[in-house]
Amino acid sequence: MTTAAIHPRSISVGAWTVPGLVAGTVFAMWAMVVGVFTSTLWAPPQGIAQAVGVGMPGHDLQALPLVVGLMGHMIDSVLLGILFVAIVRWARVTGTAALAGAGMVYGLAVYAAMYWVILRGLLGSASGSFLSANPESSWIAGHAMFGVALGLLVAALGAREGVRR
Repeated sequence: MTTAAIHPRSISVGAWTVPGLVAGTVFAMWAMVVGVFTSTLWAPPQGIAQAVGVGMPGHDLQALPLVVGLMGHMIDSVLLGILFVAIVRWARVTGTAALAGAGMVYGLAVYAAMYWVILRGLLGSASGSFLSANPESSWIAGHAMFGVALGLLVAALGAREGVRR
């Protein structure tokens, strides 16, 4: 592969959005499976909405916070995925292993920003339900999985579209 830069429009919209969508689904499934054993299946996505004031605190099933939380999670995942694609294209990261590694580092950086800046800082008074949904170690693992999935998907979609970087 060459290291020549590519124009952002030379790949499809899907190559920019699908990695975040799929990686976000991987992360959501992980969080919900862990939730089955630590709180409830719906506690992680529902806690996202509760952290921004939608619904009552706690892990009792609430339809609106569950749906809003899932939507918020997936929107964030797509946006964070687009940012990752932009970063690795700008940095000209190539190769499946390098992209997976960059993704893991990115996922852990997203964890640090989300957990320490947003949940513990900006939303600290409202994020109790979310923070108690799963153990912290599962959030770290989930963000690492999110990042690795991002990297692998960027590599696969780039190869599929014949992107030369």
